[in-house]
Amino acid sequence: MASSAVQIQPPNGKVIRQTPRSLAHVVLRTTPENYKPMTQFYCNLLNAHVVHADPVLTFMAYDDEHHRIALICSPDALPKPAGTTTYPTLTALAQQYVFLKACEKPILPLWTVNHGPTTSMYFRDPDGNKIELQVDNFDDVDEANNFMAGPKYDMNPMGTDFDPDEWSEYILSKALPNGEEGLSPTEVKALKMRKDIGERKELPEGF
Repeated sequence: MASSAVQIQPPNGKVIRQTPRSLAHVVLRTTPENYKPMTQFYCNLLNAHVVHADPVLTFMAYDDEHHRIALICSPDALPKPAGTTTYPTLTALAQQYVFLKACEKPILPLWTVNHGPTTSMYFRDPDGNKIELQVDNFDDVDEANNFMAGPKYDMNPMGTDFDPDEWSEYILSKALPNGEEGLSPTEVKALKMRKDIGERKELPEGF
């Protein structure tokens, strides 16, 4: 006898959607040859540390969560899209850029761009996944949404490229002795404001 699907009736006939508090963990499958390079890459990229590692699974953390990134070693793994990591200040992102560039095997961005809503740096891990490190350019979500719905974003949804060396040198020259943000609110606003370059609808070549 075939069973019928149970119809769950929501209270008051209304379906309620819930948004998670955060995206807690990202799990990536990688090949045996890239297992250790991927671990080192994400430890460097995110200033993370390994909390567990065995021949099949590695867990990494960088805050009070028990782990944020997990790697699964699998011979049949294929590269998958990775995610986005947001930094609290321009100074924090600039410091991370300088650190990654100074690694024994330098980790350099594929693309550095002010999209308008974000100031972003894109990297590629050893498996070919792209990772975006960013700073939000608007303090208010409505402002960001309004920008993306406006004519400037319609004309140029890609953004305006910037030189990461010049950008980071200027920002870090203003950093406080303890390494915290030293830019004034006016300087932050100016650096976050996207420069108009006219129409741009294409991604950079090779991205």
